[in-house]
Amino acid sequence: MDHQLKERHKASTVFIVVAVLAGLLPLVGANVAYILSANAEWVPSCNPYWSGCTSVSATGRHPPGSFVYRGTMLPAAFVMLAYWYLAGQWLAAHDDDSLRRRALPWMGLFSAIFLIVYTTVLGHVGEWFAIQRRIGVVGYLSGTFFAQLLFVSRISDLARAGELKLPAWILRTKLALCGGMLLLGLAVIPAPLFFDDMTTVERILEWDFSALLVIFFPVTAFAWYYDGFRADYSVRS
Repeated sequence: MDHQLKERHKASTVFIVVAVLAGLLPLVGANVAYILSANAEWVPSCNPYWSGCTSVSATGRHPPGSFVYRGTMLPAAFVMLAYWYLAGQWLAAHDDDSLRRRALPWMGLFSAIFLIVYTTVLGHVGEWFAIQRRIGVVGYLSGTFFAQLLFVSRISDLARAGELKLPAWILRTKLALCGGMLLLGLAVIPAPLFFDDMTTVERILEWDFSALLVIFFPVTAFAWYYDGFRADYSVRS
């Protein structure tokens, strides 16, 4: 019995690590790549989240920043794929058989493919590669955001039904992150009325949106910890 409990504890820890890495890999990778690229004078030195002096993609176009960027983004795609699979299994452990729950792994696969495409062609010169980068980044960001909306909606429904009990701050944080991303996305529409340099505005929104997007994942680690998500996809009674 003690051996089984230890094995389940190890599996639970692995799941929590997946959620943490899904956020930390792209967040740390992009910021470290920016610092390296700025030190090598490939991009300007600034606070990109506030000044938008460079794009996220620019940090990964030249070495040494490109080594860190690709070395974190490509593994992150596979970790995120595992995360969305586990997210679906977690909801299933709470008797959620909804279409939204079943869609999560497929949304994860969709997003992971686009992130891989974007990262693979990053740094290549030419209009064809530029088109692939744009498609890749839009597919990854939009696919992940919609998956997060589906996930939050199911957590909220299960919590209201009494099927899922978590600290209130976890759901509130996830809702705040999704709300922040939605506001940033909508901010593009009126921005031309107030700013002449839309390139800089779009860069700021890109950095901030990406940060909120990946912070969403580690918050799930707390949910899985409090709920006791285990290897057999069961939860504490």
